[in-house]
Amino acid sequence: MLASSLEEGCSSDVQSESVGNTGYVQRHNAQMFEEGRSFSGNERDKLFLNRGNGSFADLSDLSGCDNPNDGRATIYCDFDDDGDVDLFVHELQRERHSLYRNDLGTTYGGFLKVRLRATVGQWEAIGAKVIVEGPYSPTAQLLSRGAGFVSCQAPELIFGMGQLETAAVQVLWPSGELEDFGPMAAGTRVLLVQGTGRGEVIDGLATRLPDPLPPGLKLHAGAAVSGLQLLDGAGQPVLFDAASAAGDGRVFLNLWASYCGPCVAEMGYLAEVNKRDDAQVVCISVDAPAQQASAKQLLSQRAPGVTGYYLAEDGVGVAALIDLNRLPIPTTLVINGEGVIEGIVQGVLEKGDARWR
Repeated sequence: MLASSLEEGCSSDVQSESVGNTGYVQRHNAQMFEEGRSFSGNERDKLFLNRGNGSFADLSDLSGCDNPNDGRATIYCDFDDDGDVDLFVHELQRERHSLYRNDLGTTYGGFLKVRLRATVGQWEAIGAKVIVEGPYSPTAQLLSRGAGFVSCQAPELIFGMGQLETAAVQVLWPSGELEDFGPMAAGTRVLLVQGTGRGEVIDGLATRLPDPLPPGLKLHAGAAVSGLQLLDGAGQPVLFDAASAAGDGRVFLNLWASYCGPCVAEMGYLAEVNKRDDAQVVCISVDAPAQQASAKQLLSQRAPGVTGYYLAEDGVGVAALIDLNRLPIPTTLVINGEGVIEGIVQGVLEKGDARWR
């Protein structure tokens, strides 16, 4: 009965398509990479810490790794060569990449970094097992160059040394030979060559990875804000210039939405700031087009005298400044007369904060 009903309700212009046909693949890829749609049901990226007792702690939000995009490929590597493992994730949506910097460093003890060179068989020693006498018990790691999904891991193994100054190292080579390399000092990077029985110390190349951008923003404090293509209260396109708006003072560029309770709650204070001689408040609503009329009314009631602007379709005019998918609201940028961001406040502006009085 169900099949019959479906057949009767089908339109005559529906055409069958072969699985994986070119048209489907092109549409599917466009939706993921251009429109940013989810590949697998909006599964967020998560980070869990092994407590060592059979349970795990969810550190996704605390670590900054919580991400709405679909992570597919992950590489663990010490990208800044500071002794701890950083995390690189390829996100399928919009083909984005995320690099998460590990700031633990040597807070919990030293490290030992090991590279291998085999003289029998494949020279990278893929499949070799390195055994280090760690602070609690022997620890072993396998050198694998394909441990991640469609990814190639770095040819380097990193061991935590705790408070040990040295640790004995052995290598079980792919050829089956177990070789003792003796004690290695904490904080060193060594190359172990098969058959030598000793480690060659490698110079470190430690550097600092850039600080992450504030969530939802594409500029740091200290960067200049160029003209923003927005809509005014009448729905007409305008080019907003932050430097001109600031003049000899500062402009408070407030990003808000009518559905955001904290945004609405701080409007009274924004109206007070707007009355100062050295400040102008400009509110940019990130509401969807259908809600912009109610946002305009709310702004005029709660913060009379404050200039309001609205986003064009899909936020194209502010794409170089904000990422609408990740922007926490309210967010306020404090910009001087040169168009440079002096400060960024994510959350409600506090009256007692000396920076904004």
